[in-house]
Amino acid sequence: MMEKKEPYPTTAPEEPKITIENQSSFFNALDNSVNKHKEYEEANIAITGDEIEQQNENL
Repeated sequence: MMEKKEPYPTTAPEEPKITIENQSSFFNALDNSVNKHKEYEEANIAITGDEIEQQNENL
């Protein structure tokens, strides 16, 4: 068997490790995204409300 002259660059550890993932980090990220989206919706409603009011005054 031929030895590799140059190994491929990798971020994998040289020794195998076992990791356990749970879904809590996924749900936390999802919850944060939903909350941020709701904040954007509320801000957009406030901004467009002011804009519509200004347009009505200009008529």
